[in-house]
Amino acid sequence: MSGNTQQETEALAIVERYLDVLAGHEHDALPELIAREGFRYRSPIANIDDTTAFLEFIMVSGGILQGIRRRHAFADGADVCHWLVFDTMLSERVSTPAAQWARVEHGRITRIELLFDPYRWRMLFETRD
Repeated sequence: MSGNTQQETEALAIVERYLDVLAGHEHDALPELIAREGFRYRSPIANIDDTTAFLEFIMVSGGILQGIRRRHAFADGADVCHWLVFDTMLSERVSTPAAQWARVEHGRITRIELLFDPYRWRMLFETRD
């Protein structure tokens, strides 16, 4: 079995940078990582097909994020999967296991699908379909 291809290495690095930016609340750096056109985001609490709307969503929802723990990551071509734990602060600290699948094309993320149990979050965020 051979190592990662250059495409896989680059895709993984871009998605890792995205997670670093989220965890560090460096929201000004996000637009350089997200595709300007054709971007899609899917999660149990939001379905967004517009880069600007996604960036606004992150600005609103990102305030509760305390950290992101990365349990495992792997890349397959342009696709990158992570097993994560999101640490957030609501009225108490909450750790939420999640799986994220991202696609990178031309050096930018074009799709993110984030799966997690949305029970606590549906009370905080109006579902965006």
